[in-house]
Amino acid sequence: MWLIRYALPAMEEDTTENVSEFSFGAPARGDVFDFDVTVSLYWSTSGRNRLAGPDASERDHVRGLVRAETRAVARRHSPYHSEDAEREVNSALSDLLGRLPAYDRRVLLCWTARAEVRPCEEVRELLRERARRLYQVDCEVAEAKRRAETAEEVRLAWERFLSGARRSDLTRYAVRLAEQPQAKAAIIAEMLDKGEDTAAHFIDKLDKLVSSHRQGDVYELIVGSESALRSAMSALGLPVPPLDSDPLLPSGFGQP
Repeated sequence: MWLIRYALPAMEEDTTENVSEFSFGAPARGDVFDFDVTVSLYWSTSGRNRLAGPDASERDHVRGLVRAETRAVARRHSPYHSEDAEREVNSALSDLLGRLPAYDRRVLLCWTARAEVRPCEEVRELLRERARRLYQVDCEVAEAKRRAETAEEVRLAWERFLSGARRSDLTRYAVRLAEQPQAKAAIIAEMLDKGEDTAAHFIDKLDKLVSSHRQGDVYELIVGSESALRSAMSALGLPVPPLDSDPLLPSGFGQP
């Protein structure tokens, strides 16, 4: 017998065993929807001076206490916030099973429990639909934002293009070449012809102007405006000859 008593302490060490897992419905706040609850119960003989596991009576008693406590706690929570309900249920079960009173004139085993609380199927479907709608809204917002950003990029690109076009006489030909690359020969020929016409017209007008001013004895005024004329020719794309010394002009006269 002393050998048995000597061996008992070793047998009474923590020997936690999974007893059972059971599920039930617990009403959520408002009693319209339920939570789906699954509880895993564990027992241990540690410190209870018992060698055998729980019988059906003790197991049913503990299950009843767990179920009642879970339902009472779950009823305080919204059916859409199962994570909050689960957190409080497990805290309440830990307190409950940590101070179990005697039952049927016997000391109960050491019990622990772990509850999983989930929304019922009806609530899950509502949450799925809500998530789909919110996702659709997020997609529409992202698309609208991207469209606005793209429009801004396009606007800035056109502004840069038009700003450059104002400074270049070749813009119209460049745009036509971009849109009609197959007609590049005709476009380039037109551009060159236009340049020649412009130069001939300019020279003709200049000749008439000089002749008119010679007759009016204001030749000196035209010569004094040589720098303005050279700038105009340069703007038209015409070759501008270098300044030569002219015996009719004072030294350095007409320099830009």
